[in-house]
Amino acid sequence: MSEASVAVHADADLLAQAVAARLLVKLLDAQADRGEASVVLTGGRVAAAVYRAVATLPARDAVDWSRVDVWWGDERFLPAGDPDRNETQARAALLDVVPLDPARVHAMPASDGPAGNDPEAAAAEYAQELARAARPGHAT
Repeated sequence: MSEASVAVHADADLLAQAVAARLLVKLLDAQADRGEASVVLTGGRVAAAVYRAVATLPARDAVDWSRVDVWWGDERFLPAGDPDRNETQARAALLDVVPLDPARVHAMPASDGPAGNDPEAAAAEYAQELARAARPGHAT
């Protein structure tokens, strides 16, 4: 087991830059090992700052973005494009800037999506999508 360590940064901007650099290294390492990578995004001010930092770092061009799957760890159950949705924030800060394969961006369903305004149905739909990704070739 590895020892845990804590890195303290002087402010949120430095934290975002450090996290962005580490994220790019992890994506590159995953692609070197497996040919592809997955990342789970979240929302919030620091997350948006990280996404903006990734978009500005020159190392972002070393990532094969067409081989990156994007998932969400949390989301607000709002209509697609709503400025309070984490997906909207992530798209504006990073996802619309890098050459992602749209089929590999797995946004959580919106309240105006196929499940309608039923958060339980939308959560079940996303759970099925996650299960399919976890077990490729197996129907759910």
